[in-house]
Amino acid sequence: MKHDASFQDAKFICGSPTVPEQMIGCWERLTIRFPDGTEDKTTRVIWLQTLSGVSDIRIPASRPHLRQRKGFADCSNDELLKLAEQDCFCGVTLFDSEAKPFPTASWPTQAYLFRFQPVITFPEPGWIEWRNSGTCMIEKSPSGAYEEDWRLQPESRSFAAHLAKRDAASTTCLYVAGEHAVYARNRAVHLPADKTLLELTRDAGYERDRLEALVDCEFSYARRAKSGDDYDIVVSTLPWREGKSLGCPWVQDLVSKAAGSEILVLDDNWTVESLWCP
Repeated sequence: MKHDASFQDAKFICGSPTVPEQMIGCWERLTIRFPDGTEDKTTRVIWLQTLSGVSDIRIPASRPHLRQRKGFADCSNDELLKLAEQDCFCGVTLFDSEAKPFPTASWPTQAYLFRFQPVITFPEPGWIEWRNSGTCMIEKSPSGAYEEDWRLQPESRSFAAHLAKRDAASTTCLYVAGEHAVYARNRAVHLPADKTLLELTRDAGYERDRLEALVDCEFSYARRAKSGDDYDIVVSTLPWREGKSLGCPWVQDLVSKAAGSEILVLDDNWTVESLWCP
């Protein structure tokens, strides 16, 4: 597969591109359309793309409002089961600019770092088309199962970075695109890849500790008002994190710190996997 890396006047401080420059940034889904004519405009869907690494967040509108809770202990089993319906992932996007009949983005299983749902909900690659001077990205499934309309978010291309922190318990990633960021932390338990969280919960007899361990996986989308500020969480798989700060205003200094370096280790053992500046 050919990975498009046709960047012009771009500064690669570290990392290798697997997507074209016009895909980098933070995209929010306007709608998804299905063959029967139905649409979903209510699910909150964020796609944050760096040079290679990507994070995707999907929060159903039917999820209960739990922002005022302090954590899992304040939630009922039914509320935790609603959290188990969320779907997010982080991994690597591959792009083939010469694919026919359309340029194609793909997310092969081996390119995933971790997922909120063990089962891959959308296993197909996507045919990609840009419209409106590149601010609208249309993604179509080759099977015709769906068409997604993505819109580029303002102030998401001043720079893009993917950072990671790995330890024995789990993996944590931070994806940043200008004034937008996604913080992703994997759960501590290993799960089989052939069942959803709801199926795994049922298999465990809805045991409380098991249910909490299954949904203890964080994907938080955050924004900041201006350069130099911290990023404040807008929506999260852990609703009580919403409105809180990510605690990483130092991201602004990445470009100057990384100049001339291939791999950087920052405070708290964050490693810079990739960093791009236009």
